[in-house]
Amino acid sequence: MGRGKYILTRIKDINQFKHKILKKMKTLLTRFLLVTGLSLFLLSSCKKDDNLIQATSGTPAVLTASTPNLVLTKNIATNAAINFNWSNANYGYNAAITNVLQIDVKGNNFSKPKEIATTTAYKNYNVIDFNSILLGLGLPTGVNSIIETRVKSSISSNIAPIYSNVVSVTVNPYALTSFVYVPGDYQGWSPSTADSLISATSNGIYTGVINYPAGGSFQFKVTPAKNWNIAYGYASATTISTSGGNLYVPNAGSFQVTIDLNANTWSTTPLLWSVIGDATPGGWGSDTDLKYNNGTQTWSAVVPLIGGKAIKFRKNHDWGTNYGSVTTPGTLDQANNNNIAVGATGNYLITIDLVHLTYTLVKQ
Repeated sequence: MGRGKYILTRIKDINQFKHKILKKMKTLLTRFLLVTGLSLFLLSSCKKDDNLIQATSGTPAVLTASTPNLVLTKNIATNAAINFNWSNANYGYNAAITNVLQIDVKGNNFSKPKEIATTTAYKNYNVIDFNSILLGLGLPTGVNSIIETRVKSSISSNIAPIYSNVVSVTVNPYALTSFVYVPGDYQGWSPSTADSLISATSNGIYTGVINYPAGGSFQFKVTPAKNWNIAYGYASATTISTSGGNLYVPNAGSFQVTIDLNANTWSTTPLLWSVIGDATPGGWGSDTDLKYNNGTQTWSAVVPLIGGKAIKFRKNHDWGTNYGSVTTPGTLDQANNNNIAVGATGNYLITIDLVHLTYTLVKQ
């Protein structure tokens, strides 16, 4: 082969090699661009999805109350009391917003607020309904207290709620006594004649003293009305439910029964008050028991007393808690040497009021 022909052959081989290299590079480049494009597409899609589930911090609602001061009285129970209005929170896009009006005592920092959920941007109350909320917060009656209110706005359980401004209101609620009833074995399981438990401020917590005589089962239930339409019974050693069995005390005697219908809890504690002294049939060595009246929240009994001698009152047959009277006749105290003198011999209706710390001796 001549030198010229050899050179032409080698040039042709080099060109073919270059062509193959370029073809492979083009294939690799095409694949690279395809993968890069797909990656960018997927990344773009992810960002779009993120935008769909990611909410802005939002602009909270602005809350107002119709009055800064509110005195509630029983004689206007059905009148309008207070209105709360607010602008809906703005999350930066259309979303279904759930609003919760929170009400708590000033200084509690909304640690355990009363919460009222609503899909509206307002909440209106009449006197009796708002009074019940205030009593449920444990506020005293007949005096001024300050509550704080705010709106909690939410669009999802996965997104933190946002809160409105706090509005303070000075309130003065009134006492509203309510009752539940305790039918049981001790009285024939009749709601219409059962002893009652009392809530002096209608705050959902009821208490009273029930006497369970010997010979029975010591079982009972609790009804909100004098019928069996709704009855609370045993769910556990501390809780009640409307599908529970019978509640009970461990033995005969007088027990303070407490029912909390806010938390659905119950408790019983032995509680008995008696009269003792050398004027009583048992002297200083034996008590004469008194009976509790849930309606008047007093303890009483008719007891024969000896004139010229003395009596005192004590809790659970023990001197740990006892009362007499030395400072003001008719007023119970725990001062030293406070035996209560009895004037003339005879039968006396003895009554003690441990709510107001008073007593009476009425000769029969």
